[in-house]
Amino acid sequence: MDNPILVTGAGRRVGFHIASRLKQDGYDVLAHYRTETDDVQKLRHLGIQTIQADLQDTSSIMVFIEQLQQLSQSYRGIVHNASAFTPTSEDLNQAAEQYQHFFTVHMLAPFLINQALSATLKGPGDDPADIIHITDINVENPTPRFDIYGTTKAGLHNLTVVSAKKLAPNIKVNSVAPGPVLFTESHSQEVRQKMLAETPLAREGGAEPVYLAIKSLLENPFITGATIPVDGGRRLSKA
Repeated sequence: MDNPILVTGAGRRVGFHIASRLKQDGYDVLAHYRTETDDVQKLRHLGIQTIQADLQDTSSIMVFIEQLQQLSQSYRGIVHNASAFTPTSEDLNQAAEQYQHFFTVHMLAPFLINQALSATLKGPGDDPADIIHITDINVENPTPRFDIYGTTKAGLHNLTVVSAKKLAPNIKVNSVAPGPVLFTESHSQEVRQKMLAETPLAREGGAEPVYLAIKSLLENPFITGATIPVDGGRRLSKA
């Protein structure tokens, strides 16, 4: 592969859209997925190379890194979209397992991948390469019911800032923090209406605004250590 952008968690929803749109805009893309889906098949039909890995523990992450190093000698950038999202369990043992899992996906995997690939990241011309972390507006104001999710995403936000310092000047490191961009089937109509009522722009954003934020970071050579919220202003109205 020729200097691709790696997108993790590209097997569905926002990750699928990011990988597809990058390809449409002329980038070479390597799309990571955990579980085979119809969207993964669609990515292949678009000419996007895919790679499977379950980022569940250190050993599986290290195997994934070895595969990445074999697939390409250089990378244009990395978009860390892989994520885990469920309410915190009330059972203490389950919560402990949940915390370890969320930490591994949201913090450990991006850290190890960034460390391993940093020497291979190469931007266009004399411009720096890019690492982009997909965090969440919960980083600013976490929801108690999702405290494990929010605190591990906050760790990813901190990784953004420290990595921007550590990897400059050859690599820019930024975050995109989505809000209510895509509802899931688990969201009842009541929950959807409540979320929209708390969102100043009063609409479901969709995946495209997330991609547009990523694209703006890729195309701007002088932004690092920054976070772009893509939430319709919802973070402004949360008490």
